[in-house]
Amino acid sequence: MLNRAVESEEILYLYNLRRFGMKMDLSIMYSLAEQLGNPHERFKSVHVTGTNGKGSVCAMLYSILRRRYSVGLYTSPHVERYTERIVVDDKEIDEDYVVSFIRNWKPTIEKLASENRNPTFFEVTTALAFEYFAERNVDFGVLEVGLGGRLDATNVVTPEVSGIVTVDLEHTNVLGDTIEKIAWEKSGIIKNNVPVVVGEKKRDAIEVIKRVAEKRGARYHNVNEEMHVENASLNFDGTHFKVLSPIREYDVHIPLIGRHQILNALVAIRMAEILGENYSISHGDIERGLGATHWRDRFEIKRREPLLIFDSAHNPSAMKILVDTVRDLGIQEPLILFSILSDKDIKNVLHILSTISRKIVVTEINYEKRRAALESIRKMAGGYFQEIHAFKDSCNALKYALSTGENVICTGSIYLLGELEKCLKSLQ
Repeated sequence: MLNRAVESEEILYLYNLRRFGMKMDLSIMYSLAEQLGNPHERFKSVHVTGTNGKGSVCAMLYSILRRRYSVGLYTSPHVERYTERIVVDDKEIDEDYVVSFIRNWKPTIEKLASENRNPTFFEVTTALAFEYFAERNVDFGVLEVGLGGRLDATNVVTPEVSGIVTVDLEHTNVLGDTIEKIAWEKSGIIKNNVPVVVGEKKRDAIEVIKRVAEKRGARYHNVNEEMHVENASLNFDGTHFKVLSPIREYDVHIPLIGRHQILNALVAIRMAEILGENYSISHGDIERGLGATHWRDRFEIKRREPLLIFDSAHNPSAMKILVDTVRDLGIQEPLILFSILSDKDIKNVLHILSTISRKIVVTEINYEKRRAALESIRKMAGGYFQEIHAFKDSCNALKYALSTGENVICTGSIYLLGELEKCLKSLQ
C-alpha cells in the first residue's frame, strides 16, 4: 500500500488541474487517448447525456448490464471520494491505481502544458477511466457526459447506443442560451449509424435532435412516442410502474424515488433493448437490473423518523422535480438545509424550494472554490423564506437541523452533500 502522504500529494496534483477549467475542445483528449493507445477502443461503450437524469440512466444501465457482463461505470462529480467516479464490477477504482497512473503520465501532462495545451482535471480523469476499463477487460463501459456532449472529453468514443435524457437551460455561458443551442450541443454525442434514445418532450429540442440523427444516419427513438406507462406509484421504498415497450411488457420497481425516475427508466430500458439486438440481454436482466439500481444522494432517505433526505438538485428543473416528489410523498413543511455553487440560478432555485417550506437552514460549502458565500445565500433566501438559520460550517448546519426533530431535506449541490455525508458518519 502506498504511503498516504505521498498518495495525497499525487491526488492533489490531479485536483490542481482544475485551475485549467473545462475546455470545450476535443484535441487534447484525442492526444491523451492516442498516447495511451486509445484504450476506449478496447471495450464497448454506452454514452449518455442530459441536463438532468443522465447519471440515473447510467446507473440503471450499469445495473442491467451487470446481470451478465463485466461493466465499468464512469460518472461525475463524486460525493465523497474521487474513486467513486470510476467503478468496475461494483468496486471503485483503487486509489493506488490512480496514484500510479498520475505518476506515469505526469510527464505527458506537463509536456502538453509546456505546449500551452493544458489537460484539464476532467480530461485526465476520463483518460484514466478509459485506461482502467481497458486494463480490467470490461465488456462495456457506461459513460456519463460531464458537460454538454459535442465537445465533452467522453465524446471520443463510438458507442453501441447513445442516450439524450433531457434538455433544459443550464451552463448557458458555455452551451448556449436557448433550448435549441443546448440540444445541438447534446446531440453532438450522436455518431454515424449509432442509434440514439431520447427522453425529451420539448418540440424545440426534439426537432434539433432529429435533424442531427437524420444527418448521421442514426436511428432515432423517443420513449415518449414508443413506450406506454401504466399503474405508476411511488412510496418511501421506491417507484413502481408497468411499461409496454415496442418489444415487451415490464413490471418495474426501482429503489430510486420520484416520478421523474420513470422517464429515466424508460430511456434505460429502450437503450438496453437496442443493445439486446446484438448482445445477450434478457427481459429478466432488465427488470432485475432496474430493481437493483443504486444511485447515491438522489432523493435518498438517510433516516426515516424523522425523515432525513439528501437530494443533489442544483438547477431549477431538478428543483421542480424535488418539489414534486416531496408533494407526491405527502411530506409537509420540511426543514430545508441548503447551499449551492455561485454559478447556479440561486434565486430561482430558492423560489421553487419556498413553495414547499417556509423554513430554511443555509450554509456555505467548505472546500469548493465556486461556492456561494453564506451572506449572499442568506440575503437571497430572505426574499422567499420566513424563517432562516445560517451556519458557516455545513456540519454545524446539519447538527442544528437534526436537533429540531423535524423532517429535513438537504439539497442545492452535490458538493454540500459530500460534506454532509462525512458529518453524518461522525454523528453515528
